[in-house]
Amino acid sequence: MDTAAEVVLHLLIEVAPEKRAAFLAFCRRAFPVYESGGGCRMALYEDLSAPGRFDEVGYYLTQADYERGEKAIQEDPAQAALIKEWRSLLKGPPKVSVVKRTPL
Repeated sequence: MDTAAEVVLHLLIEVAPEKRAAFLAFCRRAFPVYESGGGCRMALYEDLSAPGRFDEVGYYLTQADYERGEKAIQEDPAQAALIKEWRSLLKGPPKVSVVKRTPL
């Protein structure tokens, strides 16, 4: 986990074996686009006990960075097209979790 991140987005997803290569190629193309607005770093983790089950994670430096990224997905046609393509690669809807670092 990126301890500098204030907000962390988790997208728990499943990809069919026949779409795995296309999904990984998609992530290689899409992650730099998502990160291009600044303040965001993307990472992909695969469940060791369930191949094809992934946790796609966005680490956002600040709440404002997260909000800017969400706005871009809604308003930028290129990013909206990426989200549509991403959904076509999934077995079903993603399980979405957004967490914010809690100061102790």
